[in-house]
Amino acid sequence: MVITSKELSLFLWRLEEETPQLLALCREAGIPVEDLMELPVKRQRERAAERLLLREAFGRPVTLTHTEQGAPMVEDSDVNVSFSHTRQLVVLACSREHVIGVDAEQVDRHQVLKVRDKYLNDKEKQFIAPDDLAAHIIAWTAKEAIIKAERNSALDWTNGITLYPFTPDGLEQGEITFAARCGDKRYRLTGRLVDGHYITLATETDREVQ
Repeated sequence: MVITSKELSLFLWRLEEETPQLLALCREAGIPVEDLMELPVKRQRERAAERLLLREAFGRPVTLTHTEQGAPMVEDSDVNVSFSHTRQLVVLACSREHVIGVDAEQVDRHQVLKVRDKYLNDKEKQFIAPDDLAAHIIAWTAKEAIIKAERNSALDWTNGITLYPFTPDGLEQGEITFAARCGDKRYRLTGRLVDGHYITLATETDREVQ
């Protein structure tokens, strides 16, 4: 599945194939995979799917590298990329115009309710009810997406990022848009419900956050 706009593209791979099938698809497409052989099988599966999505996005096999912080980069390209993985889905976001981050979680991830104090600050708790699972998952994915865009895994989830009020109402019909601040940076967040997953895309913006 591909979701596109003028500024970015979102590529989704529903992971139904096992690792040998994905590796075979890579080889058929001319995508090197020998460097994956020493990785755990789960990581082989994820990385193979990443490379297949990159080929779809760029129209050819490309080389993926990582910064010292682990953020993905495509060699010899000015396109910003971000990945997210679940057991059943791999998501790739691409943008030439913006710094971006993406995160996905399954809609039944109830664990986020139990650890809300670790990622929600007092302002966010005022509009996210303790039993609102959808809102918690959207908040979790929003902060994870911003951390990926910032390329800083050491960011304070609770107070380093502040989400502006939002509601998950409307996800069943399409998407929701809300905003956040991270230090002196502003982010536009777009949440979607796709194939049993909440997916949130963070895009750095120069526009004032209301």
